[in-house]
Amino acid sequence: MSATTARTATAAWLWAWGPVVLWVGVITWLSSDRFSDEQTASWLTRMPFLSALGLPPATIDAVNLILRKTAHFVEYATLSVLAYRALGLGDPSASRARRLLSAVGLAVGCAAMDEFHQTLTLTRTGSLKDLFINSLGAIAGASLAARLLAQRWPTRAA
Repeated sequence: MSATTARTATAAWLWAWGPVVLWVGVITWLSSDRFSDEQTASWLTRMPFLSALGLPPATIDAVNLILRKTAHFVEYATLSVLAYRALGLGDPSASRARRLLSAVGLAVGCAAMDEFHQTLTLTRTGSLKDLFINSLGAIAGASLAARLLAQRWPTRAA
């Protein structure tokens, strides 16, 4: 393999998989102690517009829970969209179903590792409920990506 071919292959791989790797880094950062339940609740209570409303702690806790679970869903929906894209760029001839299942599998595997990682932190805990929410996000994201890409490029194996 020539140096030019190797550079082209590396650039193609980075174009396809670079966003996936970067997003996994973001997910790992978000699963640190800095983003624990206590931390995000503290941030919410210090927000001026929420403080001005004089919301009771139970309401702040409910908002915190909704934001946190939505973040789980969105993190893994985004990961599976990026994975679906990367799989299509890496092997455009792969069937839509194969890419869909592979993207979901990759995202769910990352979600399982992330939940395990949280068990190793001081203020986080891994949760099967969160893994389920992450998995739903992964399925939704990959399904959305498959549908949108099929509409955009109907003649390709979307």
